[in-house]
Amino acid sequence: MSLSTLSMDAFTRKLASADPTPGGGSVSAAVGAFGAALVRMVALLTANSPKHGDVAARCTALAATAQSLTDELLALIDADAASFDRVSDAYRLPKADDAQKAARSTSIQAALTGAIEPPLRVLEASSKTCGLALTLADIGNPNVLSDIGCATLCARSAAQGAALNVEINAASLKDRARAEALLNRMHAQLAQVNLLAEVISGKLGAKAED
Repeated sequence: MSLSTLSMDAFTRKLASADPTPGGGSVSAAVGAFGAALVRMVALLTANSPKHGDVAARCTALAATAQSLTDELLALIDADAASFDRVSDAYRLPKADDAQKAARSTSIQAALTGAIEPPLRVLEASSKTCGLALTLADIGNPNVLSDIGCATLCARSAAQGAALNVEINAASLKDRARAEALLNRMHAQLAQVNLLAEVISGKLGAKAED
């Protein structure tokens, strides 16, 4: 069963259950998908408006990129849940003797490393979403610029939630050099998202005052 194909009601009720998946990582991906979808909506509403014919082709291309990001983030809802399940399975491996303990430890470390990849991808997709939103803050249909603001908030929230998931898994990695490399990748993406979000907020605020 794919989490991303559940109804909103079913997904929310599953989220509210005692089952640990879906959890915060999947929610971060879902919120990121909402942000990318809003970006696509604004791009299409701009491209389809006769008043914005001069940027129609550009906005059509932006919409296509936003669709790809939406699809990626929807897929990451399930990828994050699956990676968490693999970590849980690894922790449940037997540890009756030294050989089993060693095998279990190896499996746990591999699963933890794998669990870091989906939230990192959410961060990267969120950064790209903000990049598209920044462009639309300048050229987008002014009637839907509030949706660009909402899209940016979604992308920023998704990135912040994803960062928490990277940090908690990286903290348990024994290979500290690898952990630091992954954390550096996370911090770079999060800083980019935060910067873009602030710039977008400033642009939208200035337009609102005009």
